[in-house]
Amino acid sequence: MYYILEGEGVMHIEEESSRVHAGQAVYIPPHAKQWIENIGNADLKFLCIVSPPWHEDDEELCG
Repeated sequence: MYYILEGEGVMHIEEESSRVHAGQAVYIPPHAKQWIENIGNADLKFLCIVSPPWHEDDEELCG
């Protein structure tokens, strides 16, 4: 789950993308490839809530 605190961006989940802004929450399905992109002039600040807890070994960086 991402909760957008400040700024605006585009949330990419698998093959879909959608604009996000402060006050929005975004659900990320388990094992989905995802990334967030800042499209505003200010910092994009967000909170990630991960369950089960994130472990570095679980992450795979793409491209």
